[in-house]
Amino acid sequence: MVVIQTVSNRDVVVRAKPVTVEGFQKYGGLLACDLQLANAPQSSANQGTAIKLMKMAPVVNNYAAAPSHKPATANWNIFRSSPPKHLLAQVDGVTKYTAKVLERHPYTTQTFVPMGRSRDDNHAYLVIVAPDKDGLPDYERTEAFIFKGDQSVTYGVGTWHAPMVVLGDTYLDFAVLVHENGVEHEDCEEVVYRGMTIELH
Repeated sequence: MVVIQTVSNRDVVVRAKPVTVEGFQKYGGLLACDLQLANAPQSSANQGTAIKLMKMAPVVNNYAAAPSHKPATANWNIFRSSPPKHLLAQVDGVTKYTAKVLERHPYTTQTFVPMGRSRDDNHAYLVIVAPDKDGLPDYERTEAFIFKGDQSVTYGVGTWHAPMVVLGDTYLDFAVLVHENGVEHEDCEEVVYRGMTIELH
């Protein structure tokens, strides 16, 4: 990844909220059956023992538009992500996370599928995203979403997002689907901040 800018931003405080299909739609997509079952296009599968929800999250490869024109492959990676305890603090009963980096993948979607957390874990991980403004994150419009243990996230092409923030006391493994061509500045760009505060109530 390549750091394209370092920003000495003013303090911004963002309150995290539980993710919804509608709330996250502009940033990519979800794989969250309990949230999507009622309204998703679906069919019966596996001799009637399964319900197939169709085309729930995008998978996009736009590397043909990259300057190098180097082809990308679709890769499944595994991230073993630990809680960033050095960036988490308890203040007056409120958990606060200091976000210092936003990154994007300019030519590909990226999907994180959590492995090993219970569906009853209502605070498995935190997703922080921001819209684009002239090629940089519009950090004053940053949003934060709380994901459960059975909910997956897909970042849309070029969506600015923080590195994965695992909540709880132990690591969380993610299966990660992304296209990559090995050209560092085409695979990932970063913007580094002094820090913004994400509050989890």
